[in-house]
Amino acid sequence: MADSPATNESNARWEEWRARTFEIAPHVFAAVAFLAGLFTIVAVATPALPRIRGIDGVERFVTELPEMSASLAGFALMGLATGLRKRVDTAWAFTLALLIAICLYAAFRHGHVVAASFAGSAALALALTRKAFFRHSRLGELTPDSRVALAIAAAFGVALVGALLWAGERPEFADAPWWSLLTDEHLGRPGRALALSAIAAMALTGWHFLLVRPRRAPDAPAGEDFVRAEALIATAEGALPDAQLAFSGDKSFVFAEGAFVMAARGGTSLIAMGPPVGKRASWRAALGALRSEGERLSLRPVVYSAPPDLLPDLLDTGFRVEKVGENAIIDLASFTMVGTAKQKLRTARRRFVEREGAVFEVVEPPHAPELWDELRKVSDAWLAAHGGKEKAFSLGAFDPDYLGRNPIAIARQHGQIIAFANLWITADGQRGALDLMRFDPERSANGLMDFLFTEILLWSQARGMRTFDLGMAPLAGLAADQYASLFARIGRLVHQYGEQFYGFQGLRTFKDKFGPRWEPRYIAAPGSWTLPIVLAEVAMLTNAGREANGASEG
Repeated sequence: MADSPATNESNARWEEWRARTFEIAPHVFAAVAFLAGLFTIVAVATPALPRIRGIDGVERFVTELPEMSASLAGFALMGLATGLRKRVDTAWAFTLALLIAICLYAAFRHGHVVAASFAGSAALALALTRKAFFRHSRLGELTPDSRVALAIAAAFGVALVGALLWAGERPEFADAPWWSLLTDEHLGRPGRALALSAIAAMALTGWHFLLVRPRRAPDAPAGEDFVRAEALIATAEGALPDAQLAFSGDKSFVFAEGAFVMAARGGTSLIAMGPPVGKRASWRAALGALRSEGERLSLRPVVYSAPPDLLPDLLDTGFRVEKVGENAIIDLASFTMVGTAKQKLRTARRRFVEREGAVFEVVEPPHAPELWDELRKVSDAWLAAHGGKEKAFSLGAFDPDYLGRNPIAIARQHGQIIAFANLWITADGQRGALDLMRFDPERSANGLMDFLFTEILLWSQARGMRTFDLGMAPLAGLAADQYASLFARIGRLVHQYGEQFYGFQGLRTFKDKFGPRWEPRYIAAPGSWTLPIVLAEVAMLTNAGREANGASEG
């Protein structure tokens, strides 16, 4: 007999509640474990906490071993918070055992019914959520991260203050030397317990630096990796034009069945440029492979410049997402030079063609060897006027092996090249994008970029492309209402007050001339609080100059 609709709905609600519980359980129990450890450390540091009547007589026959053990247990509980948050099964087992021990300690050593009930209830709830902790542990995964380490240090500070206050209430404290806080039979009891935990903390710190794997960069790609990446790009579903950045030579590849991501190390992160490339059904697997590779290298997995259609997979694989800007997408089917909005573009085009004698052309690969000498002169002049250093990661660089893969748009004046741009085109020929753009500052007149961009769009339209991407306007379109996230608020401040250093608004205004639709782009990382740090790492990676991981295939 089939279940009734009410029963099915009840079962669905139960499964939904269960799934949500298992999702938040690691974070909840990380906080619970830390608080339990903090309470235990403070309880050890202040032996005058309330006790159950009648136990004092028994306590006189008990050695200090319970305090010593409880001190270590409290420190261990705080340290295990990192492992719990990472869903590590060994952290779950140790935490469960320690919570039970703390329950017994609070009940029989301190007579603290509330604390014992709290620890016991936490142990029971932790046992019931066993399946939420499914990852097998490695030594490094149980080491507290920097936030937890600072919190542990603060907890020790609180316990030390508690110990001093407790000792200050003892009559013998006034005449006792300072070392009595460690050696005195009575005054030294909390000090000795805390000292034991401090020694354990120093031992753990030494173990961390000696045994835990350091952060490493991904392996440089081999020749067969480029061949495999090119095959996936050629058959990719919905590949963006910037998939060609795979051949810029400054990234490594993380492969999954049917897709890959291109990534590079930036600070403490393994940063993927753009969405996975390959079969749409394989995108989630590629994101999982990125996370696994980040764990192997002890780096935080990050996806930069993710398009909107990647958001479901990012959320399903545990990433937190924030908007970082908008890309100017030209719908070529409706692009026109007619109308008052395009008056400046028509004027610039007519001026350069009729008065300046400019000629536009797009040269297809393979390119003639002598072309590189002409382009290099323009590129060197442009770099000299803009700091003299190539960008990296999210943009290509002047490298004939890399540029030789794609069409190059060229503007000539009196037979000399005055500007050029590298064009990305998808394998199906339907979408294009602008990559490297250079012009000679000494030989270019005002409006040259209007002319070059207009000609590129008209050429793309005549070629039958559907869209052309003019690139990102960073930090544009961030939320501005009262519900905006902290990341969005910080981003808007940078956008507002960083104009003189980068020209955020000027870049968007320039691209607005061509009538684009603005498509959002996102940054994703496992923890939302790390996203401002991650964005800074992306900026440093892009501006650090080009250090190739391996030679690109020409």
